[in-house]
Amino acid sequence: MRELRSLSSTKIRRNKGVCLVEGERALREAASRGVLRYLIASAEETGGREDPRADPGLSTVPLYLVDRRIFRELSDIRSGTGLIGVADIPPAADFQILPGEETGSVLLFLDGLQEPGNVGGIIRTGWALGIRGAMLGPGTADPFAPKGGRASAGGVFHLPLFYPVSREHLETLQDYGYSIYLAESRGAPVETVRFSCRSVLILGNEGRGASEGMERLGIKVAIPMAEGVDSLNVVVAGSMILAAMTEGRERTGRMKDEGGRKEEGRRKKEEGKTA
Repeated sequence: MRELRSLSSTKIRRNKGVCLVEGERALREAASRGVLRYLIASAEETGGREDPRADPGLSTVPLYLVDRRIFRELSDIRSGTGLIGVADIPPAADFQILPGEETGSVLLFLDGLQEPGNVGGIIRTGWALGIRGAMLGPGTADPFAPKGGRASAGGVFHLPLFYPVSREHLETLQDYGYSIYLAESRGAPVETVRFSCRSVLILGNEGRGASEGMERLGIKVAIPMAEGVDSLNVVVAGSMILAAMTEGRERTGRMKDEGGRKEEGRRKKEEGKTA
């Protein structure tokens, strides 16, 4: 149990490559990815049921029963499934493959987000929208903290996560043709921005915003708000901009497909004339 208690530390989680998982969706996704090692439960916390693995996706995962006191020491929430999972942390994604990718690619860069719930929430959005991945900048909370994994609904086990990364990595992507955007309340209204199909969105710290130097790196983008409203939660703002970016990626892809079909049609027509 001492080893499990130690997983409350980000450093120890990373060193061991293991995290605790809570929440029905997060547990199910960890199991579906084959990273869920085993489950912990307390009979008292699960209403006296001997086997609380109601989800079919969890039925084959080994289960260990522990005393209620130990379970509550490990649990991050007071009510839920009555289960805690122990899962392997997926390896960090390889940044080196990004510069050479030629297809449409939308990325997140999290610049010092401090709340694991916010980190997990925006990862969930990115996963849902099918973005290429999220880059975890300096000072960003660990998405594999229990609250982060739960807020991501298990997205942390699906979306590629690039770390450690810094401003230099963004500059490398910029050199290879990626456009950099920054969520900023003084930026251009999101509906007026023509997003590139290869792009990165920077989301700054919840309180102070983007770190020094980041503001000069990206094109500022804002969500227009009603009079009297001065800000949006970073997950809400980021999700709205990401949705616009992925729509721009799809639109660009459709234009390329249409252009390719027209070119193919023209080529066949020319071949017919010379036949």
